[in-house]
Amino acid sequence: MSGRSGLSRRRFLTGVAAGAALGVLPLRSAGAAESVKILIIGSGYAGSVAALRLAQAGLDSVVLERGKRWPITAQGGTFATPAAPDGRASWLNSWSPFVSQQLDVYPGVLEAFQANGVIALAGAGVGGGSLVNNAVMLKPSQAAFNRAFGTKIDFDEMSEQWYARARSLIGPTPMPDDVYASTHYTAARSFTAETTAAGLAPFRADMAVDWQTVREEQAGTREASLIIARSIWGANSGAKRSVDRTILAAAEATGRVSVETLTRVVDVVPSAGRYLVRCERIDDTGAVVARPEYSAEHVFFAAGSLGTSRLLVAARDRGSLPALRASVGRGWGTNSDRQTVRVGMPWNNPTQGGPSGIVAQDNNNPYEPVTMINFPWPRPPADGTGALGALAMTTCSADGYFTYDAATDDVSLTWPSTSPSALRATQAVTATVDRINAANPGTSTLRLNADTTSHTLGGVVLGQACTTDGRLYGYNNLYVIDSSLIPGTMATVPPALTVTALADRCVDQALHRILG
Repeated sequence: MSGRSGLSRRRFLTGVAAGAALGVLPLRSAGAAESVKILIIGSGYAGSVAALRLAQAGLDSVVLERGKRWPITAQGGTFATPAAPDGRASWLNSWSPFVSQQLDVYPGVLEAFQANGVIALAGAGVGGGSLVNNAVMLKPSQAAFNRAFGTKIDFDEMSEQWYARARSLIGPTPMPDDVYASTHYTAARSFTAETTAAGLAPFRADMAVDWQTVREEQAGTREASLIIARSIWGANSGAKRSVDRTILAAAEATGRVSVETLTRVVDVVPSAGRYLVRCERIDDTGAVVARPEYSAEHVFFAAGSLGTSRLLVAARDRGSLPALRASVGRGWGTNSDRQTVRVGMPWNNPTQGGPSGIVAQDNNNPYEPVTMINFPWPRPPADGTGALGALAMTTCSADGYFTYDAATDDVSLTWPSTSPSALRATQAVTATVDRINAANPGTSTLRLNADTTSHTLGGVVLGQACTTDGRLYGYNNLYVIDSSLIPGTMATVPPALTVTALADRCVDQALHRILG
């Protein structure tokens, strides 16, 4: 893809041409396409739910994942850390927005896609975004849900059935009292005290975290990860309840699910009443080593907002899926993510345990409601005071869009970061941060920006590009079930729980059609 996202399809093809010039024949598909009934593209929250629910219904599926497996080991060295970053931190790119040095090119856990107007982050690997997110699982209020979806989906149905099922799948729990009271989480208590002083009524969020493992980190019997703010590229202790170890593991245990790693889908083409899914299988350098093809009766797109949107926009505009609506590739947004860092409070380093845990909501903001979620800020100010990081979320129009370039066979993303809606979102967050500073004399804002988003949403918005249960308009048996469905914002909450709930709902409806 374009920008700093890593190896584009054109670069892969250039490599093939170079090989031919050296007398090496280009790689071709190995024989006939493998016939499968159901293909799932992506292994994050949505793909894992699909694999499990289909297996429970007695249906076999193949899951295609572009990244690697990341098994937790007793040695505690699965993932790169901020103390020792390497290629495992970045998806096929020597660059990362979180480090200053150049990295070796490797299929690491986090893609940083350089869009026009924002850097969009996406997980890469078996488990998808659950490997690298802050593990906060929040159900939106009815007002927030309706701001995001309008009347397209009934909140009561989602709340009573699908959110409840999502919680049972993920198993989130709030930070226990003993962990919260520990030295490692001094910053969490500081965030609680300062937002309380500002009248924001903070609370402990449900987290996809194994708190017993966190206790073992504290006791020194597990690799220190969450307690020392080392989880952005995965938790080496295994404290994150990522879906590769929960939902997808349960699906694989049925014997009905096959996961193919390092396999990137490049095109989907109708073929004899089915779909020919063309792929590139890569090695640890990103080089293509095979081009497998699958013939599938049903295809579930679960590659996340970036992955699914780019794939479908390219398929439509190069003529593979020409009947897709013009709205495919539109309605994208950043969940109005704003990164904030405040300083001037009492010293709280190195006590920045994470990955998060405390939520404070400003529903009386003069611009838009704002939610603040604490996150570790491991770099202490030089003056000896403390620092508190927080991710702020509000509402913003879904004005982002994807564009296909036939000359490069590539898809770019544009986010109008200076639109009136985006500027209003920044005003809203600024007002909340100023309110917290005013209630805590001596504190000030060190950083407030919107240059990066970890919550990429939209691109195949339900009710516009597909039905409200994810069926793509223009084709039978093609389903979108991931964060692409959400119109740019979850209206002040992280989207992971909603993505899981929506995927479960979409797959349930698809099962009625598949099983007749």
